[in-house]
Amino acid sequence: MQLETIDKARYNKHVKITFFAICGFMLVVALGTSAVLIHFWGGPEGDNFWLNALGVVIAALALAQILSMLRHHPFLYEVAYVRRVKGELNRIYRKQQKIKAAAEKGDPVAMTILDFSYRASRQVYELDNNTLTLEELERAKRTLDEQREAFGVASLMDYSGDLLERF
Repeated sequence: MQLETIDKARYNKHVKITFFAICGFMLVVALGTSAVLIHFWGGPEGDNFWLNALGVVIAALALAQILSMLRHHPFLYEVAYVRRVKGELNRIYRKQQKIKAAAEKGDPVAMTILDFSYRASRQVYELDNNTLTLEELERAKRTLDEQREAFGVASLMDYSGDLLERF
């Protein structure tokens, strides 16, 4: 996976619109479906928890189908890209202890994974205005650069998710 340049203003605008569209869709469809279900199958006691829950599940399934169809739409490009990057960072995080240990021993694959992780984290933090942890991230990046220099790793390969299978 290669990191891409993302326009922060466009990303923030599109993620907000997408968030409110999802909330509005869920609200309208879940309430509407629940009302229809309660009208036809609701009990006289007014205990319709399961019908309301079914309305939410139906709305969530419909939303998943719509998002699946629209995930390649140009409007959602930045949102989908950041979601993919966050997913990849999650995969790396789950194996981070082993990867860091291998990097400390001079493994260039581990260094490649960590380098991607630090660069991708920086991009995501800046896009999401999460600048509190940037200093810690920079320290980790400097440590990695020192390890690369100590082990004579001049250049790193391109990152791909397949590299994680070694750990």
